[in-house]
Amino acid sequence: MSKMTVLIAGAAGYVLGARAGRERYEQIRSAAVRFWGNPTVQQKVSVLEDKATDAAKAAASLAQEKAGSAARDVVGRVRHRADSSPDTETAETTVTTVTTEDTTVILGDQRSTRTADAL
Repeated sequence: MSKMTVLIAGAAGYVLGARAGRERYEQIRSAAVRFWGNPTVQQKVSVLEDKATDAAKAAASLAQEKAGSAARDVVGRVRHRADSSPDTETAETTVTTVTTEDTTVILGDQRSTRTADAL
């Protein structure tokens, strides 16, 4: 656990378990509000939000690259199998590209049929 988590959990436990009553609760609450409203704290929060946003964008970009690479690999395997299949079997490979606002995914679809004498 991080130090911040321990501090928050300790403060919450104290507030919930304190027998000092409403007055002590209000003191703790007002201290927490002052702490959260502190410009230095808000600056740190903003920096952390920016880092989290950048990390999420990087992760999404990496996931998109990996998905595209995996899809191309599957399409390549399907094409290879279609090219090396026996004469009694015909294979048809369809490649569909689906594009959304942020993501392009290549989907492979293999259809295979056998001739009557192969069955």
